[in-house]
Amino acid sequence: MNKTVSSRFIHSLLLLPAIVVPAVGWGEEEKSFTLKPAAMESEGAVVGQTKLLALDQTNWQTPQSAFKWIAMARDMTTPWDSFGRQGWMTDDAYVQPVDPGVSEFSAETEIFYLVFEVSALDAPSQYRAAWYHMPDGETPATQLTGTDALFMEMNEKSGYLEVFKPEGGWKTGKYLLKLYFESPGQALYEPNAIGTMTFTITK
Repeated sequence: MNKTVSSRFIHSLLLLPAIVVPAVGWGEEEKSFTLKPAAMESEGAVVGQTKLLALDQTNWQTPQSAFKWIAMARDMTTPWDSFGRQGWMTDDAYVQPVDPGVSEFSAETEIFYLVFEVSALDAPSQYRAAWYHMPDGETPATQLTGTDALFMEMNEKSGYLEVFKPEGGWKTGKYLLKLYFESPGQALYEPNAIGTMTFTITK
């Protein structure tokens, strides 16, 4: 192949349209949230015009996004005590949700949980939840209300994230919760978002 033919071949490849295959799990519903622009990487980062998968919170036992299942729950339990954080660093002590599928909590609620199961990991990883108040019930505030992250070893297949009352108490209304899959120790970074959930704080 001469240089002219080779350069034309390479040029034609560059003109081919890009093909994007969305990673959508079973039972997922795609929903669009209009978010206010902010910095790409920070503890309060929210990116404008971002489309994320709205996870099914009712049929929580359905595989979706990066999870075999994920449930918002009032509490969680493990078969036995484990090292460090409850349910952490164990092969087969699967964390189980208590009262799964709930999404409404009183303003007196100190903490609730996101309990999940995943397939075996290829490398140590980190899951994170970050939640934002939506004053109008639709648009998240730019200020982060809270965040929690869980480091998981390759042998771990279940875990939980904690959603806790902020200093000064809950503001009543609806909240957007974003889920992330990250490298261990990574700061909040919007391209790592893998889905959303919502919850409501009542009086």
